[in-house]
Amino acid sequence: MAEKSVEALLKEKKICEIINPKLIQAPPTLTVSEAVEIMQKNRAGYIVIAKNKKVVGIFTETDLALKILEQDVDWNRPVSEFMTANPFVLSPQDSVGKAIDLMGEHSFYHIPLVENGELVNVISVRTLIKFLAEFYPTEVYNLPPRSDQVMATPEGG
Repeated sequence: MAEKSVEALLKEKKICEIINPKLIQAPPTLTVSEAVEIMQKNRAGYIVIAKNKKVVGIFTETDLALKILEQDVDWNRPVSEFMTANPFVLSPQDSVGKAIDLMGEHSFYHIPLVENGELVNVISVRTLIKFLAEFYPTEVYNLPPRSDQVMATPEGG
């Protein structure tokens, strides 16, 4: 039997089969200061903002960098004023390929996962990278670069 292509596996593999159980969430009343503290404590680049188990937004390192840092912002204001409201969500039953496509198309690093309208987890780019790395043999990681090697494209492919 022939092995399946990576593309076929990405279409078949469900997000729920690879996700990490780590979910950082908080209510919209959280202050910016509290949000940053939670992100630092949990070593996370995001907080899913939820109200009554419903996703209302996501606050990320990007929101912090672009909307708060270098601005004259009162860090006691609610994070809901700076979050990305109504973010794209996926289901844990969606394919890994769908998550990769959505992240690539919109430059997301985290996507909340919703089941029956309620927040259940998050898929991160880090999780996807770890999953994709499994497709490449260990030998490839350990080979030194060849000094005479010239790539046909800038991407190295």
